[in-house]
Amino acid sequence: MCQHLFIINPKAGGRDRSHELTQAIRALVIEDPIEIRKTEYPGHAMQIVRDFLKDHTEFVRIYSCGGDGTLSEIVHGMYESDNKHCAVGVVPIGSGNDFIKAFEEVGSDDFLDLNAMTGGECHTVDLMEVGDGEKSAVSINIVSAGYDAAVAAGMQKYKRIPLLKNFAYKLSVLECLISKMKHRFRLIADGKEIRDPSNDYLFAIAANGKFYGGGFKASPLSSLDDGKMDFIRIKTVTRLTFLKLVGSFRRGEHLETMKEFVTWQRCETLQILGENDIPVNVDGEIIEMHNPVIRIVPSAVQVILPMKTADLPVGV
Repeated sequence: MCQHLFIINPKAGGRDRSHELTQAIRALVIEDPIEIRKTEYPGHAMQIVRDFLKDHTEFVRIYSCGGDGTLSEIVHGMYESDNKHCAVGVVPIGSGNDFIKAFEEVGSDDFLDLNAMTGGECHTVDLMEVGDGEKSAVSINIVSAGYDAAVAAGMQKYKRIPLLKNFAYKLSVLECLISKMKHRFRLIADGKEIRDPSNDYLFAIAANGKFYGGGFKASPLSSLDDGKMDFIRIKTVTRLTFLKLVGSFRRGEHLETMKEFVTWQRCETLQILGENDIPVNVDGEIIEMHNPVIRIVPSAVQVILPMKTADLPVGV
């Protein structure tokens, strides 16, 4: 017997779908017990998971009913609990839902099928730890620093201004195009420093998954279960080149079409050294860190795939 825990984020995707989801969950015909919890504030999903796993010894299947932020909180709670008797599934009702796009042969409708999810099989995937000695976080998808993290940080700033919150993304992109195109980093992968004459980068990415930022195929060669992170770095470019790069980056073609500016390798650890604290994007959350270190954690968490696609490969 196992326990099914559905965690619903009522704010995911811009509208509250908790009532219809709750009805659909209660209509499931399964013998195992089901519990439904709704998040009430940022970080609540993580706390729900911690408390639930502390009180249950049987295997727990946790369903993240939200976006990538809800999933990130749940995974963090699972990892901190150090409980191997649990798995996470995604019911994608958020605005981005980037993590599940790594399973490219699986449609989002399959993940929305609650019967397929509750009957799905578990697959073990890697995580990434990121920290600077004082702050730490875990990522199931992508960690980045540079232009994209600056855009995400700017969005948070503009969203706090009522008259500007609906334009937060565009305003942040514009601001960063003007002032955040160059980021000076020293990069050390698996103990070896990347030799670059300028150390000026547009951004650097450590990827476990493939997609982020609402559909950008940032790391097309990533595998979720190979015990490695894909490390992609893009040199500082002109604004005209940047505009050409965006389309290629969204389609996942940049490793081939932009080789002059884009470098890719696999590694197990990555350190990003900067003159000042660095805004780090961890699955969409911005955390200021001093010289952060990212390391892969192999086979760290179990992910539930929908029943009819559970035999698909996890990686490429």
